Amino acid sequence: MTVQKISIWQKTPQLVLSALLITTVAVPLGCRPREGVGNTDVKVLNYFRTSTYKTLDPPKQFDVASAEIVENIYDSLLEYHYLKRPYELTPNLLEAMPTLGNDKLTYTFKLRKGIRFHDDPCFAGGKGRELTADDVLYTIKRFSDVNVNPQSYPALLQNRIKGLDAFREKSRQQKNLDYTKESVEGLKKIDSHTFEIVMTEPDPLLLMSFATTPLSIMPPEAVKKYGKELDHRGVGTGPYILAQNPRRGEMVLKKNPNYHGKYPTEGEPEDQSKGLLAKSGEQLPFIDEIRLPLIEEAQPRMLKFRNGEVDWIGIDRDNFPNMAYKDEKGFHLKGEFAKQFEIYSVDALSSFYITINFKDTRLGQNKALRQALAYAVDTQAFIDKMTNGRGHALNTIVPLPITGSERSISAQWYPHNLQKAKEKLQEAGYPGGKGLPPLVLLHGATTTQTRQAHEFLRAQLTKVGIDLKGEFLSFSDYLRRKQEGNFQLANGGWGGDYPDAENFYQLFYSPNKAPGPNDGSYQNPEYDRLYEQMRRMPPGPERNKVIEKMAAIFKEDAPVFFLTTPITVGMHQKWLKNMKRNMMLGSHFKFLDIDAQAKARGLK
Repeated sequence: MTVQKISIWQKTPQLVLSALLITTVAVPLGCRPREGVGNTDVKVLNYFRTSTYKTLDPPKQFDVASAEIVENIYDSLLEYHYLKRPYELTPNLLEAMPTLGNDKLTYTFKLRKGIRFHDDPCFAGGKGRELTADDVLYTIKRFSDVNVNPQSYPALLQNRIKGLDAFREKSRQQKNLDYTKESVEGLKKIDSHTFEIVMTEPDPLLLMSFATTPLSIMPPEAVKKYGKELDHRGVGTGPYILAQNPRRGEMVLKKNPNYHGKYPTEGEPEDQSKGLLAKSGEQLPFIDEIRLPLIEEAQPRMLKFRNGEVDWIGIDRDNFPNMAYKDEKGFHLKGEFAKQFEIYSVDALSSFYITINFKDTRLGQNKALRQALAYAVDTQAFIDKMTNGRGHALNTIVPLPITGSERSISAQWYPHNLQKAKEKLQEAGYPGGKGLPPLVLLHGATTTQTRQAHEFLRAQLTKVGIDLKGEFLSFSDYLRRKQEGNFQLANGGWGGDYPDAENFYQLFYSPNKAPGPNDGSYQNPEYDRLYEQMRRMPPGPERNKVIEKMAAIFKEDAPVFFLTTPITVGMHQKWLKNMKRNMMLGSHFKFLDIDAQAKARGLK
């Protein structure tokens, strides 16, 4: 769901979800030379992409660059309420939330009537047809096909729906299955707009999976007509239609005039006074066109924002000291910037770390060496120096706002301690680093910030005698290498596909090993047992005790080091309306509005 988060996500991401070690900008927005200045009839949002997407085919999507686009073209059955906190599931393609039967295993879903797919040549006469229950069941089966989706199935649906694992195994043995002819015990069509899902056991978290982008609903006609071309085109029911899609140029999304969604009618108490409910109940989306050029470096993005050519942007590390400051009350803009722009900050639902590959015998079979790495890196110094204090050093893999984080359990990660690091290095058989070949860290970007982050880590490890080399790849090549398990150390990151600790601890569940989300192929039977117990439990004190035991095993085995979570800080133009950062949504586009007249005045 990637923060750029590595999403299943998400949303993704929802993320969800980036694989980059350091993303010091929030999810930033794009630019366009002052085309259309003075035209107040068309509302244009200038956003941008910071990296190229890998695929626009929902079940194949495993990175945030892809998820941010997928979420605008397609719809999931459920989504997270835009305004409410804590994050709350709400119907998207459904009439209401699914109902749970007396057996505590069967959910009944009712689709909203009248929702139509985008007009596309894959349909008869080129006109999009109405969404039906058949499309949902087809989507779930295609998502579960191992030949289509080798990655996110374990995290989202494995062991959760009756007969679905068997169907997945059948797809492994028989390629090119006709999903319309394959029955699955736990997937039942009741009528054209009603279907049931039968769980293998009571599962308090299952519905969260249906708010993730990989389970976005697709029509069979598009799969049949386009096949692998769906990596670069989309046919969904989402708020925007893909109008222009150069791989590295400017992507353009245009408003879906037949979109079904409406703006929320309720939120938090302060939302009314902030004007966030001014559009209550109105038809979405408000913005006619979204322009997404690829701008990989932070400085060009910021220059365009300051010129009014970008509507929303994260504040990067280099600009932060000149533009903003932090005090006990939070983050603020300085001087003229406070007059021109609005600032926002929010704890991210993502964690970053260095993944250790257990297939590498030197690291995977030497716990003391892994622990030495964990002691050696001063994570708080990285946050202070490299991100202007916009982050937290974590004690578990779970970000702070998420159920099951260190705010609800007792956990302590490795403190920065050079003496301990040296002792562990000696215990590992490499006193002072002697005899230890250079370790190689895989990066998913070639930017200046990524190289600076690598240099920080290299300098930290040098203090205890560990030599660190870097390998800098494109994001697509980086993902491929991780999925293949072809690395020694790699930047890792995960953005919550749903706001629960299970979504993070599944990253180290052994059945999820590469090419699944456990790309370091970590394995511990007791950890696995506790994970299986935890995922079946509802949130509460008893479940937290199990999570606490998992956190202790995770620390002892040290399958990662350098645990951080960002605080997202950014700015937007005053003409951008309805802005409230929702970290469970990979994209806010459909909720945002533009004061076109104010924007036109600002660009003159």
